[in-house]
Amino acid sequence: MRFSHGLLLTGMTLVSARPIHAHPESAVERAALDALISETPDNVDLYLRRAAHHEDHHDWPAAEADLRRAARLAPGSAAVLIALARVYLGSDRAREARAQLDAVLARHPRAPEALVLRARTRAKQGEIAAAHRDYSKAIAILEEPSPGLFLERASLPISTASALRGLDEGLARLGPASALLERALALELRLGRTDAALARIDLLRANSERQETWLKRRGDVLALVGRDQEARAAYRAAVAAVEALPDWLRNSPETLRLAAELTRLCAPGVS
Repeated sequence: MRFSHGLLLTGMTLVSARPIHAHPESAVERAALDALISETPDNVDLYLRRAAHHEDHHDWPAAEADLRRAARLAPGSAAVLIALARVYLGSDRAREARAQLDAVLARHPRAPEALVLRARTRAKQGEIAAAHRDYSKAIAILEEPSPGLFLERASLPISTASALRGLDEGLARLGPASALLERALALELRLGRTDAALARIDLLRANSERQETWLKRRGDVLALVGRDQEARAAYRAAVAAVEALPDWLRNSPETLRLAAELTRLCAPGVS
């Protein structure tokens, strides 16, 4: 059975950093793949699956060897070229990764996985504006881009204002995703935009089951800019939120430490 790579070109799940598996079932999976490949040595899908297994363990030479076999069986396969690019990128061979991705995108210019991988490759090569364009194109194509894609794009060495615009695009499409709001909060503080930062904190608090941490964070931001009265009001609200917690949570070591710090911050004369 030949591997169908349409899912790689149109699927909604984007490639991300692949985890390293250290589980016993990993060896069992590898043995099963070895046996299947021995029985059907012309099955491209099996080589792709075993290459992904090697990639999970950062065994780049073994992954490349399997993908070279797959490429001989399915010349020009977009799935194989994308997998090769991922292996080259993982083993710091950006130029070779770029060649595979350019070949895929010449034939499939709206392949989101290839666009994201090329964005990462271009970022490694110092082509920041081009990397930003590839991320943006992939995000526009995908019906449900992950928050991680917006964070990756915002992590490029671009202006803080541009990074914030990209995060706000993500928030507009995905709703109040905490990871995006927290990054946006950090950027607002970098720009010295206190009220905007406070608005981000309020959104985070509104979408959190635990209020006390964000109320303290609000107080910290206010104290940082000398708005001490408002800061103490936020700290007092955080104390009230702690007191409203169930006993088992209120008496946890972490919460007790927070409560002690809030008591100190609420004291007169503390700024």
